[in-house]
Amino acid sequence: MIAALIPAVLQKQPMLNYFLGSFTSLFSVINPLGMMPVFLALTAAHPLAYRNLMARKACIYMMLILAFFLFAGTFIMSFFGFSLVSLRIAGGLVVMRSGFQLLNGNDKSGNLSAQGQIEAIEKADISLTPLAMPLLSGPGSIATTISLATHTRGIVDISVLLLAILVIGIISFIILRLSQKLLPIISRGGLEAITKIMGFIAMTVGVQFIINGVTQLLP
Repeated sequence: MIAALIPAVLQKQPMLNYFLGSFTSLFSVINPLGMMPVFLALTAAHPLAYRNLMARKACIYMMLILAFFLFAGTFIMSFFGFSLVSLRIAGGLVVMRSGFQLLNGNDKSGNLSAQGQIEAIEKADISLTPLAMPLLSGPGSIATTISLATHTRGIVDISVLLLAILVIGIISFIILRLSQKLLPIISRGGLEAITKIMGFIAMTVGVQFIINGVTQLLP
């Protein structure tokens, strides 16, 4: 009964539907759960206070980066002469690639080279790089944000997208802050399963972006 009512509720609440779609698209690409092993590895030699500070700053930077590309991404691409159609198709390809990597079990450590991981461990502040960029707000999440921005139709849609970014930032902070407790509970096997699910969702989002772009090219 309840399951049958959900589509009807979403149909009557387009903003809620739009929020859930934007949240799911971004969350699956950002995948903060997949960040836990990398975050713990990079902060293993530091006290809990440092770990919490890095998690908070990284999530704030992530929200600011994605908000910047939400407002300026389309303008920047238009400045270089790229059409909205090309943005959607290119963004879809990037998101699909990110989803494919997740689907094949590649965790967030794959975004850092061996040298990059060594440099990150030696840095005093890892919140902006590599945590916020490229691990949280990498090419996939930035491409998703820009692609979603091309579908906005006014201030209300933009506000909903900003709310989705804010909620994801808060959830990401909670996950990273509790990563030392959550990781043993979820286990490596559970984390791999979640990562594959996130990858499948991200690939679906990427394919949909491509379909939307190609459809506009058809007469």
